[in-house]
Amino acid sequence: MNKNSLLEDFYGATIGIIGFGHLGHSLAVPLVRNGLPKERLMISHRGSEATRNHAVKLGLESCLTDTPVLMSRADIIIVATRPQDVLSLPGDVVKPGSLVISCMAGLPIDLLKTIFRGDVRRMMCSGPDTILEGRGVATMYPADPRTDDVLRLMGMRIFGSSFEEELDSFTVGICIPAILLNMRLDEDDVKSAILGMERRYPVYGALRGWIEEVTPPDLALDTDDRRANLENVSTKGGITQAMTSVLLEGGSFGAALRRGMERGQEITDAIRAEIMTSSKRAV
Repeated sequence: MNKNSLLEDFYGATIGIIGFGHLGHSLAVPLVRNGLPKERLMISHRGSEATRNHAVKLGLESCLTDTPVLMSRADIIIVATRPQDVLSLPGDVVKPGSLVISCMAGLPIDLLKTIFRGDVRRMMCSGPDTILEGRGVATMYPADPRTDDVLRLMGMRIFGSSFEEELDSFTVGICIPAILLNMRLDEDDVKSAILGMERRYPVYGALRGWIEEVTPPDLALDTDDRRANLENVSTKGGITQAMTSVLLEGGSFGAALRRGMERGQEITDAIRAEIMTSSKRAV
């Protein structure tokens, strides 16, 4: 399906992106670049002047709005904030009939439905650089043709996930290129660990090829450069950081992948507990 057909399929729908950090920016730019009119794109962020200046530089100042306004007006809402920020979002103002697409790692569907009114889907995608370069990949759960169309308009390839834990494993998988690009690891150990994930999570059959595609065999980086790059791509307290910590301590790549899965569950448990605490206070 070509881009013009995709734009027609949206029937004039407005797309809202909550969060304009690295991820939100990488999702917004391809939408406009591929033909989505700016008047049908809404963007909100936490109020940083630097973020606003970045939007102005990209010609997207007219798209900026407040989060409650975005959530009450957008037909398709993409949540591209940190998982820890989800409780600050006014999920009860979502316009009836709207589609909410969460890009937040570690937050399962059942938890998202306690926060957002409307039709909720989870979507995980590769890093901002790959999306902006036209090499991005994504998966979603549950499957939804509207989500597919949004991703295709962003220029991303779609890998299917048949169960929710497989989507969580994809979250770990898309962290792998950044690690391989910035750490010298045993190739056999890496291949063995990824094949092990593929046996449990079929999405790795497609993901493995993408990892090889975006990860050159070697980069001419010295040790200091690699460490600096690794810090730049690792969100504090995030899944990539959890995985690299295992490797820096001498653990195997398989152990790093398992730690990534565990960290995702820890994020889920922490936010679930916070929601329960907030609910008790409200009562």
